Amino acid sequence: MKKVTAVITTHNRLNLLKRAVESVQSQTYKEMELIVVDDGSSDGTQKWAELQGFIYIRIPPSESRGGNYARNLGIRLATGYYIAFLDDDDYWIPEKTEKQVRTLEEKGCGLVYCGRRFENIYEDRIEYIHVNIDPRNQGDVSRRIFFNIMCTTSTVLVKKEILGQAGMFDENLRFWQEYELNIRIAQITPFYYVDEPLCVYRVDKNDRFRLTNKYFEWKRDVSYINEKHKRYIHKMSLYDKIQRKIMILWDAQARCKMSGLYIRHRMIYMEWFIIAFPFRVKGRLERKLWI
Repeated sequence: MKKVTAVITTHNRLNLLKRAVESVQSQTYKEMELIVVDDGSSDGTQKWAELQGFIYIRIPPSESRGGNYARNLGIRLATGYYIAFLDDDDYWIPEKTEKQVRTLEEKGCGLVYCGRRFENIYEDRIEYIHVNIDPRNQGDVSRRIFFNIMCTTSTVLVKKEILGQAGMFDENLRFWQEYELNIRIAQITPFYYVDEPLCVYRVDKNDRFRLTNKYFEWKRDVSYINEKHKRYIHKMSLYDKIQRKIMILWDAQARCKMSGLYIRHRMIYMEWFIIAFPFRVKGRLERKLWI
């Protein structure tokens, strides 16, 4: 049985971190290593973590260099054959690791992701929504990855050697960092998935200051990613380039809405609606054929 290292990065979310840690420790796959990288928390995380049995690494506030630096530190310290990431506000279903390792070894690939259940936090309620995985998002996805965000950090299990080949997380990015890494990984290995919601992804609808809401910083990072991978993007067909634009517009309008940029949100949404309409019709027809 090959060891899996779970890497959790955290910052001032002790109560949520405890839930994330418990979900790792509750995994049915027993050959586990847990590394928690604390990016300068001041909420009692250090005092609590140092009494636990996992590997705890603290980055002092004066040395903080962002979440990607923290993740890369965890990767470098990991002794597992496989690496899995978990954001401190998400958590895993107990069978996640076991099912992903089994799939990865059966398929002989370098990365396996899983479905996720959204935990949407509102002022007066919590809603859980499961989004199905597109069955086309597996195998050789080196082209499709440019117009599909297939998986997020907390859903991925990947061989450590593949991360080394791909170059780990880009420390210049604050947004879409896992997506950009997946672009590089997809050029090296096929992707496969476990079509079950084995990860719970928390979204606080009340927090307008959460990182994912910051539209203009996100827009800058998207431009950075486009420039970094322009050799691939330039080779894409016009059809694929339009699909990539649709993906970017959809994320842009959502971020504008969450950030309170309502006029910009409506403008981008209308642009997305017009460009995406024929693709949505085509997609619905294809889904009927799958059924």
